[in-house]
Amino acid sequence: MFNYDKFFEENPVGIHDQPERHSTVAALCTGHVVDIGCGTGSLCSYYKGEYTGYDVSSVAISKAVEHRRADAHFSVADFVILKDFDFSSFDTIVMAEFLEHIEDDSLIFNSIKETAKPGTVIIISVPNADNVPSPDHVREFTAAELRAKLQPFGKVKFHEWPGSNKRFIVSCIFKHPETPLLTLGIVAKNEGKGIERALLSGLACADRIIVGVDDSTTDDTEKIARKYTDNVFTFKWNDDFSAMRNDLLKRVETEWTFFIDGHEYISVPPSREILKTNFHDAIMCQNKLENGTIVRYPRLHHSNLRYEDKVHNKLVCNNLNVESDVMIIHDRVGGQSDESTKAREIQRNDMILRIMGGQIKDNKKNLRASMHLGLHFHTRKNYKKAIKYYKLYLRYSKYPGERWYIRFNIAMCYSQMNRFYLAGYNARLLEKESPNRWESHHVYGFILFMDKCYKDALQEFVASLDNKKQESEYKPLERNNAVTFNYIGECLFNLKEYQKAGEAFKRASKRCDDGNFKGLLSRRSNLMFEMAIANEK
Repeated sequence: MFNYDKFFEENPVGIHDQPERHSTVAALCTGHVVDIGCGTGSLCSYYKGEYTGYDVSSVAISKAVEHRRADAHFSVADFVILKDFDFSSFDTIVMAEFLEHIEDDSLIFNSIKETAKPGTVIIISVPNADNVPSPDHVREFTAAELRAKLQPFGKVKFHEWPGSNKRFIVSCIFKHPETPLLTLGIVAKNEGKGIERALLSGLACADRIIVGVDDSTTDDTEKIARKYTDNVFTFKWNDDFSAMRNDLLKRVETEWTFFIDGHEYISVPPSREILKTNFHDAIMCQNKLENGTIVRYPRLHHSNLRYEDKVHNKLVCNNLNVESDVMIIHDRVGGQSDESTKAREIQRNDMILRIMGGQIKDNKKNLRASMHLGLHFHTRKNYKKAIKYYKLYLRYSKYPGERWYIRFNIAMCYSQMNRFYLAGYNARLLEKESPNRWESHHVYGFILFMDKCYKDALQEFVASLDNKKQESEYKPLERNNAVTFNYIGECLFNLKEYQKAGEAFKRASKRCDDGNFKGLLSRRSNLMFEMAIANEK
């Protein structure tokens, strides 16, 4: 058996102090707190309310009494063998980094069940499975095991904090009925590199998690998924992405489903208030790609909806909420192995050319086919073919947001081919497709700059600084005023307006987050001011 008295004798009083973890736990506490397995009482330095701490080590309790605040109460007690402890006077029960040290917690939870009052907050912090190995740990907990353990007691919630990949922080409101609202859905094949990050990103916002794993998967995707949910199933791939998602949706029992891929993660989750008060069938989410492009798509929707189309599947829905800040980060590099990425690209490329190529032969007015074939060839730098399908899309489409995005891509294709007249022609048409978008000015300015039309480019870059907000399904550029002011500075330099160029580079430097580029911009600014003085002489 681990000697805790010896451990606390040999280590300083703050051995277990972890500011981020303790601050997160303290923020969840309310009223009179009982801290079981309190050690030297670190939590009472973060929670300022009424506090009582218990630990099996008399040495730890002695140090807590000596070093922690005077109004905190500390006592020696072994909750493994303590029967019929009365929790009725406490509002919060904390067991932080404690349960993994004991083999049997039945007496504790029996006492909670018999004596705690309704509404009592139970807070547990434990290592995430085997992610924090230690010789004094006698058992491990997965997220699925924790949820199953606490659900009989009341409403369970996992809490996001910077150390979630190492330790879970989960709360349960005793005898508070749980009303599951949201299921996180993931369908995956060989996503072992990123699926844990994906699951962790949705753990705090989802009430249920369902993972579908392709039965041809060869890595540890399924094993990792089972750490976070008991609802894991395998499916047989039948050349249809919609069928795959619909198969998962048949298993959902909550009102809402939130789909992400195994190589993605949620950076801005949906709030429960939005879900409870939203009368739409689906909510647009922002999906940020590796190149900074933001594509909006209804990944969050009522669970009774279904998908259609075998490749680049789409949700069948007419009632959309487009005003949402929910953000998903698409990250194949950080979330998928090189081998899996290559296999996925081969599969998608085959399906796009085979299925959508066939669709466009059957019907030239098929907008989804022409759009995605254009995007397919664009990403492969086959600009002539991309433009061919983009123009086919524009011939029949009447959707302003998509038309703007396709026109933007045509302009970029022509600029990559150094055909600046045609690039500029299409850039000028962007305002007609969808007015008041800053990106229209920015891309036109970029094309004029590449064509060395610095005076006109300057006007467009300045116009792009307008902060008007324009909602759209497609945002191909990420606003970065440091980059814009750098272009303004470059234009002014080429126009020999050195003083103004120095001011522009100075503004760029102030807005820059990249340390190396910031220094370069600052040096450019100083050089422009020196050239302005020399020019005056």
